[in-house]
Amino acid sequence: MKTSATELNKHLSKYVNQAIKKEPVVVERSGHPVVVLVSYEHYVKLEEAYWGELATVADKEKPLSPKKSIDFLKSNK
Repeated sequence: MKTSATELNKHLSKYVNQAIKKEPVVVERSGHPVVVLVSYEHYVKLEEAYWGELATVADKEKPLSPKKSIDFLKSNK
């Protein structure tokens, strides 16, 4: 579902209920999407998927040696 920021301000509870019960609500400003209203349950699933994917990628990467870790930390001061 899509709505404008103005419409969201006028009918916030309607769109919150829509996001909770049915689907995310894309909020547009000047015809461009700027934010998505999602249920907390949907948000948690997205967070878990995101961090799970990062962990999978990290597991596949070769860890830095202690020397490379120290050099990296020193170079980013």
